[in-house]
Amino acid sequence: MTINLKNRKKLDFNLIAGAAKKKPRTFTELLQITKLSRKTLSLRLGEMCEKGTLVKDAGVYKVNGAQELEKNARNLSKGFSRVFNDRRTRTCIMLIAFLICSSASGYVLAMFLAPSESGARVPVIVGDFTMALDVSNVKDLYAWQVVITFNSSELEVIGTIPGGFVGEQYPLFVTATDLGEGTLLAGGTLSGMVPGRSGSGRLASIVFGYFTEGYELPRIVPEIRSFETQLWDSNGSIITIEGSTLTLITIENP
Repeated sequence: MTINLKNRKKLDFNLIAGAAKKKPRTFTELLQITKLSRKTLSLRLGEMCEKGTLVKDAGVYKVNGAQELEKNARNLSKGFSRVFNDRRTRTCIMLIAFLICSSASGYVLAMFLAPSESGARVPVIVGDFTMALDVSNVKDLYAWQVVITFNSSELEVIGTIPGGFVGEQYPLFVTATDLGEGTLLAGGTLSGMVPGRSGSGRLASIVFGYFTEGYELPRIVPEIRSFETQLWDSNGSIITIEGSTLTLITIENP
């Protein structure tokens, strides 16, 4: 995906809007969340205020018209779930949708590393465990997307490791955790005019930290907030998911 100056500016705008949509933010908070330079952030904020995307009130910035942003995000996520007729472009579209559907618009890592709110009580992780996301008995698997939910008051995603069956290192393997409390979206894809993978294998390993011993295990869900669990073959057709096609089980930490 080519990033030019015009795209760069759009990504910055979406990142700032995503941060301000959750709650009004000060300049310092936006600086910490977006990781932009002071000069760039100041310019972007000025343009967004002039266009009416943001409004500045009592020293904080907030989104003007958050409903429209949510509508755009839903449209992007729905577009991701469609079947693509041209396999050569499907991979690119899939990855772009992964990066843009979240409020951070591709800056999942920046949001994940953002410091906690001042004065807020931060839960203490007392331990961790690893879960394996596996696929079984599939034919011609080319791309996948899985939605996992968990209790965010009990658990936190510490890290994700690509399994290598379909989709290995970024950007062929992507995860997003800022789609809502207790939601993890993971996905991967092959690249180019190649056949899909058949058989069984590991899609990803996910490391969770827990705040309390009596936690509930995460689980795979078919759909949540317009994000769907789906598998595609090399022709762009959806692969039927049966009871044992996808599993999420606890394993020993690697």
